[in-house]
Amino acid sequence: MNKLIRKIQLGTWFEYFLLIVTFGQSQRVAKWIAVDLLGYESCYCCERKQIMNRWTNKEYDGKCNQIKLF
Repeated sequence: MNKLIRKIQLGTWFEYFLLIVTFGQSQRVAKWIAVDLLGYESCYCCERKQIMNRWTNKEYDGKCNQIKLF
């Protein structure tokens, strides 16, 4: 059962859900809201995904520090 729980990555599932709901534009919408409207430096999508994936798999490392989008 523990192996099954580690395979379930909530952040990845949530990302796919958002992609379906927003017709593939979830990154663009998140960036527009976070950066343009709220004034943050990033939308923190990778960090959210990494945190949610760590809820079920403590060793998960999404390597968000190495990703440079812009």
